[in-house]
Amino acid sequence: MKTKTSLQLSLEVARATLAASKVEVKTLAAQVRAERLASKAAKVDKAAARREAAIAKAQAKLQKLLDKANPVGTKAIKASRKPGPVTVTKMA
Repeated sequence: MKTKTSLQLSLEVARATLAASKVEVKTLAAQVRAERLASKAAKVDKAAARREAAIAKAQAKLQKLLDKANPVGTKAIKASRKPGPVTVTKMA
């Protein structure tokens, strides 16, 4: 029966450490990938929310303009009226 030398033992330890490191690298890479995907999803959601808010703001502004009963037309109608009869009061 052969006994293992210290060099063989250190080689086995190094191989075990390398295998463990490879597993750790794989798990860390998966975590980074998941975080990156979550970040992209958050950006997409934020952009969608911002777009929805802009649409709602524009619709509110449009509705406010539509609710006005044509103020320019109203002012033009008032300006084009004939003046009423002039009443003169004498102060005695």
